[in-house]
Amino acid sequence: MFDFAICALTNLFRILLIDRFASLFLGKKKGKKNAKRIVCVGFFLINTALYWKFHTAWVNISSNLLGICAIVRVYTKSVKTNIFVTCSVYLINCGCDVAVYSLFTNYQDGQTYDQIYAVVVLLLILICELLAEKLITIQKNAETAQNFPLILVPLCSIAVIWFFVYAGNYVGREAAIVSLGLLVINFLMLYLYNLLLRSVSQKYEAQMLEQKVRVYANQLDIIRQSEEKIKILRHDMKHHMNEIRLLADKYHAAEIGNYIDCMEQSIRNPDEMVSSGNVEIDSVLNYMLQKARNQLDDVIVKVILPEKMKHAFDMNVLIGNLLENAIEAAVQTDRKYLKVTMVFKRGVLKIRVENSFLSVETENGEQQGRQHFLTTKKEKEQHGFGLKSVEKIVEAYHGTMEVTPQKDVFCVNLVLYMPET
Repeated sequence: MFDFAICALTNLFRILLIDRFASLFLGKKKGKKNAKRIVCVGFFLINTALYWKFHTAWVNISSNLLGICAIVRVYTKSVKTNIFVTCSVYLINCGCDVAVYSLFTNYQDGQTYDQIYAVVVLLLILICELLAEKLITIQKNAETAQNFPLILVPLCSIAVIWFFVYAGNYVGREAAIVSLGLLVINFLMLYLYNLLLRSVSQKYEAQMLEQKVRVYANQLDIIRQSEEKIKILRHDMKHHMNEIRLLADKYHAAEIGNYIDCMEQSIRNPDEMVSSGNVEIDSVLNYMLQKARNQLDDVIVKVILPEKMKHAFDMNVLIGNLLENAIEAAVQTDRKYLKVTMVFKRGVLKIRVENSFLSVETENGEQQGRQHFLTTKKEKEQHGFGLKSVEKIVEAYHGTMEVTPQKDVFCVNLVLYMPET
């Protein structure tokens, strides 16, 4: 009965790892939690019963392949993708299985073995999952999965089990209890790691939402100030028109021009640095540029955008992250320079952000521009989320991003392709 409990528990944890593999390869699917739970529970019950009843290789292979295929089916409807991911995940499981049983036992089909070896197999699968997660996130330029130290936990667990079984000559229930405890610790560690990762992501999202609220509050204040100035001008319009009429009767053209300039100046809002007509993008630009003007000496802006533009939310995330990094870098310099250029023409959006920065040279004399771009944040544990968001948006619009340091000026050039309306 004790061996069966260990067998069921290790199989349950193994199915959880298979699900993590599937989500790692295919991405998380929202709205399918119930279907995934049903499939995983069914796979667990059937696979555990068949393994405990028959102990034969062909039954285990068949039930595992069908079960993995069912889990992957929740994530994708593509038959080719399903076959590829199912085979890949099964080969990892099978490889760990064969490695353990061929090294530590004289395997014979249909024979039962101590369940402690199943624990070691599961720990190897966990190591493979953590390595795969790290490799995939590195390829995606993600900075969130710092899980190399986590691999030491299952490695140390395997070493402890080996010591108990071989060096300590503890076989049977004592070793099984120790291995079971280590297994639970490993999965608690993995669970806590996921909670921590989710907490950091939620904190970043909350900061982005808070910034968005501040952006719209700032834009509403700008609109209110502009409306007040327009109301005052409208109220005094008859006096202004009388003055202009008197000047026109006397043919004082220069005075008329100066008077109109004064009228224009009276309704101009100094906080409204950008007024392209696109309310959403103007909001974040005015907020960030007002912040830049308060902290920097030289701020240059050129924005030509249509009044209506799709995916304004993505553009706000992109602009906000780029300008936040640029302002933080420029504040640290003596020049305190920032130039922002945004031009949309024939379905192509070009963005160029220039800022002064403190360049860092390597031993070979090369500037570490991109590394500087990555580490402007004061809170290092959160760095990378902004750049990750920018790169995802650029990739979503099939665009390009070029990051180039030029002496004391740092340049980021973006080209995005999107519909005009």
